[in-house]
Order: sequence, then structure tokens, then C-alpha cells
Amino acid sequence: MSQWSDSLQSLQRDIGYTFCRPELLETALTHSSFVKGDGASAAHNERLEFLGDAVLELSVSERLYCGHPDMNEGEMTRLRARLVCEQALFLAAQPIGLAAYLRLGHGEDRSGGRSKPSVVSDALEALIGAIYLDGGLDCARAFVREHVVSEL
Repeated sequence: MSQWSDSLQSLQRDIGYTFCRPELLETALTHSSFVKGDGASAAHNERLEFLGDAVLELSVSERLYCGHPDMNEGEMTRLRARLVCEQALFLAAQPIGLAAYLRLGHGEDRSGGRSKPSVVSDALEALIGAIYLDGGLDCARAFVREHVVSEL
């Protein structure tokens, strides 16, 4: 087994979810700079990020709606915005060490890409999108509850 495969196995243990389609996890962890550089044939995570953002918003909105029946729309909107912003997602990615698993191009890696909130939070959204495609909404919702909402 390669070091990359071992690494993916470790991440899956850390997040409590095992992919049926591991290529989705690989794509979620692949930054566009990697595709433009070293891994020219690999897919990158931007499309999964788009999908994951929608799943994240839905999951957090549902959690706020069901968990806070006395909260009005404005309060829920403000709280959701605080929970799903770049900095909050960057912080939520820290306990699982998501940045260490990212595939970045040499330039992005040398310029500190693993410590950039935009890069790491985008990868977290892509991971949510990958879990959604692989296991469905319930699995993605459970991941968001365990690793995003509970961390914040």
C-alpha cells in the first residue's frame, strides 16, 4: 500500500467515515494547483467544494431550525453565517488535521497553502460534498454535526 493510501486510510479513521468510492476522497483533497503542476491528470476539488457548501448550509440550517425553536429567522441567519464562514471552517478542520492530507502544487505548498484558511476551508467543503455523493445526505449531515457544528 502506498504512503498516500495509508494516509487516506488514516483520515477516514479520523473522520469516522469510510468511502465506498475513495476517488471522491482523493478529489476532495486535491487542490487545483496540484492538477496544474504535478498531477496533471488528476481531478481537483472545486466542483466538490461547490456541492459541499450547499450540503453544509442545509445541514447547519436544519440543525439551527430544529435545535432552536425559539430563534427567529434573523438570528438563525446570523448564527449560520458565523458557523459556515471561512475562518470557522478552517478552525473546524484543525482537529482532524485536514491540511496535512491536502495535495497541493509545489508553489502553493511552499507559499504556506496548508495554513491558508481559504485553502483548508475549501477542502473541508469539498470533503462534505464527497461524503454526500458517496454516502448520501444522512452521512454528510452526521459528518457536519460531528466535525463542524460540534467543533464550533
